[in-house]
Amino acid sequence: MTVQLSIIVTTRNRAYAVVHCLDAIAAAVARAAPLDAEIVVVDNGSIDDTASRLAAWAGASAVPVRVLSEPRAGKARALNLALRTAGGELLAFTDDDCRLHGEHINDLLRHAAGDTDLVLRGGRIELGDQTDRPYSIDTRPMRMRWTRTAKSPRWENVTACILGCNMTMRRALVERLGPFDEDFGPGTSIGSGDDSEFAFRAYLSGVALEHVPDMIVFHHHGRKSSAAARALFRRYMIGSGALNMKFGREYPVLWKQTYWDLKDVLKEILSTSNTLLPEIGFSHRDKLACVLRGALRYLLVRKRRGAWTPWDEECRGALAASAGLNIRSRRFGLEATL
Repeated sequence: MTVQLSIIVTTRNRAYAVVHCLDAIAAAVARAAPLDAEIVVVDNGSIDDTASRLAAWAGASAVPVRVLSEPRAGKARALNLALRTAGGELLAFTDDDCRLHGEHINDLLRHAAGDTDLVLRGGRIELGDQTDRPYSIDTRPMRMRWTRTAKSPRWENVTACILGCNMTMRRALVERLGPFDEDFGPGTSIGSGDDSEFAFRAYLSGVALEHVPDMIVFHHHGRKSSAAARALFRRYMIGSGALNMKFGREYPVLWKQTYWDLKDVLKEILSTSNTLLPEIGFSHRDKLACVLRGALRYLLVRKRRGAWTPWDEECRGALAASAGLNIRSRRFGLEATL
């Protein structure tokens, strides 16, 4: 069955949050009425009472709801199940700890109506709770666009310009690119990067990536401590390293940021200071260690899948040498493990 819009949410052990997320989606859909829309929510192996809460919510919803179960860990697996099931020509993605602004659906429909070609679009992400750490948000106030013809990766990290908790596209883009890479994202050994990997494939295929500031979600991520923030950045940087390893041979420009980070590491060592995020104790040294760790993890994933090549062996040797020279030095705060 084809509908105009499918809003996709994956959830795992967040029974306390997902109902608030769904309430906000339903309210935004109501403000966009009349609209042929559905909500597709995938329970990714929860062991709390998520399943019963989803069933109760769906039974009382005025918006059609498809409640699915993907027991195998991995957000990308859950997203791919949703993609196989959703009927929407337009697809919108958010996370179970986010709440859509009341005009979010109207805004995404307005932007989609103006498209003359495929676009992967992200929007503004505000803190939902002002006592949370100001991370995992995107408050850029201007409309921005990145394209392959503009060679955007030469100037900035295009893999981080779209966040999966506020992302929209047409189904035709999924048909062009294929599903999310199930080696990436929460629930895997890499732990993040499902959205970044998809965005970079979109960029490589010639699709424009766009940020719009008026398509808003509020992120209730709940990270209030420095330790929680450090864990978040470790996971993001491990995902970044894995992404670099997947695409970096053919597109070495992805490693440019790592080159800049290496120079910052040397400055930190000489100054014995943290010049990245001293407020949470996450330095350029920590970032570099995590990027190398992510690259190594991606190589191990390839080996487990039987996709090992001589190039992978060369990369493994080079990364291991880097680890031996740099990462195991406690003196410099660099220690990575697989």
